[in-house]
Amino acid sequence: MSKRVAKVISTELLENKDAKWINLVKITYEDEEGQVRTWEAIRRPGRPSSSPVDAVQMIAVIHHKEGPRVLLEKQFRAPAGQIVIEFPAGLVDRDETVEQAALRELKEETGYIGEVVPDRGGSRPILFSSPASSSSKSFVIHLKIDPEKEENQNPQPLFDDGEFIEAFWVPLNDLYAECRKLESQGFAIDGKVGVFAEGLEMSKIWSVS
Repeated sequence: MSKRVAKVISTELLENKDAKWINLVKITYEDEEGQVRTWEAIRRPGRPSSSPVDAVQMIAVIHHKEGPRVLLEKQFRAPAGQIVIEFPAGLVDRDETVEQAALRELKEETGYIGEVVPDRGGSRPILFSSPASSSSKSFVIHLKIDPEKEENQNPQPLFDDGEFIEAFWVPLNDLYAECRKLESQGFAIDGKVGVFAEGLEMSKIWSVS
């Protein structure tokens, strides 16, 4: 991680002509009573026509002698103004499958070589990250990391310019407690990580098998 402390200097509204990654849109719609209404939202302009989703989120697990561990990242996010605890993730490029996108982004962000775990339900559900404000859609891709692979002995990420990411492992069984600990230390917890951790904790409380 960089020694310099990242921070937000200023925030201003941009016209869409200045925006590269997201656009502000006004949606006109008719409600259940026939009333015409409008809503403001953001939309990604670059989703490939061949992909049903904009992005992929990766839950990457490695088997350790003391139990499975999940791969997380620390990355400064300007909108949050903090370093955020996240799953590896990224946008789907043109002419690639979501599985290819997941493996590529995992390699670029963490250096690890993963293997896609087939979805047990046959097809993955499309997830809306923030449907009240964004049309962005994503898949969660399950990956497993083989620690015996030579490439995974000393993983070397391939960062883009201006990208600073620290990858780290957390015991899957301790994820909820670790999220609370990290938040107390000043880190922000990404909602997807937090909800996943809450689900694991609920499965312990309610003895879900």
